Amino acid sequence: MDNLPVNGLDQEASTRDFMTMRRIGLMQEYVSADKRALLRQRAEIDVTRLDATRRSLATNLRRDVATAWLDRYFAIRARELLKTLEAEVGLQLRTLDSQVRAGKAVSADFPTASALLLQTQDRLLMVDRQERLAQIAMARWLGKDAERDLAGVPNIEILAVNLADPALMESVPSVREHASESAIAQTELAIAESNKRPNWSWELSYSQRGSAFSNMVSFGVNIPLTFNAANRQDREISAKQAQLAQAQASHEDLLRETRTSFAAAYAEWQNLVERRRRLSEALLPVARQRIDLSMAAYRAGQGSISSVLESRRAEVEAQLQLLDLQRETARLWAQLHYVYAEGARP
Repeated sequence: MDNLPVNGLDQEASTRDFMTMRRIGLMQEYVSADKRALLRQRAEIDVTRLDATRRSLATNLRRDVATAWLDRYFAIRARELLKTLEAEVGLQLRTLDSQVRAGKAVSADFPTASALLLQTQDRLLMVDRQERLAQIAMARWLGKDAERDLAGVPNIEILAVNLADPALMESVPSVREHASESAIAQTELAIAESNKRPNWSWELSYSQRGSAFSNMVSFGVNIPLTFNAANRQDREISAKQAQLAQAQASHEDLLRETRTSFAAAYAEWQNLVERRRRLSEALLPVARQRIDLSMAAYRAGQGSISSVLESRRAEVEAQLQLLDLQRETARLWAQLHYVYAEGARP
């Protein structure tokens, strides 16, 4: 409703005054094809960014679940070793007690065996705590499935990563997610530059007046004038350019950080694999040989039960050392496999 009288003889009458009319119309803004393409590109980048965020979260989730799984697995393995040692020391204590009563052994071996049993039981409590904490961490994501029996550990000495691929780091989900920010900044700069050419709009309307007057049709085109561009469009463009430069610098910094983290983790993983292989080939045979020698001396009456227990303890310690190396290797393997190898897949 246009020009409705508010006083006088024609107050609130919609058909008496020649200027009063009921108007209906359409107005449409015209956006250039280039600008529409930029806006569509901006929306598509948003979709890509959200997908990259989802992939990054999923990658981190798989890594964290795998790490908790591995912690629980190796805690169970350590408990098995310590349980075996506990049973052997307990048996040796009972045997030693019988031998002392029969006069075939001296009670001086008792303190050593008792101390070893107490130390073993204390370490069992520590391992039980580690296993429980790992299970609690798994329950965060798996619920009651965290209590299920564990299968065998994967081959942690093989890593399917193509080190020669120059696009490896760019494919990491966290880097891909951050790359979307640079693409968004680039597109927003292009949109800001296109705003120097403002959108046109047109309007078509039909106006109905009183029966004594003729009806009217109106058509108009609106063309915004870009006055004071230096303080409006140019400032917006400068701001978008600064945002783009910051996004690109931040992306390059993240890329270098990711490349450095990968190189350090990969080198550490290789070192742990080699250390475990060498210790497994050299340390365990020596520990087993020491047990055989102490047992032979004990049977020949030239050694004590304390030396047998000490050699057995040394073997278990060697096995636990290798198990700890394997656990560290497995944790690094999970990081490299799920973030860089599997996470970088399309």
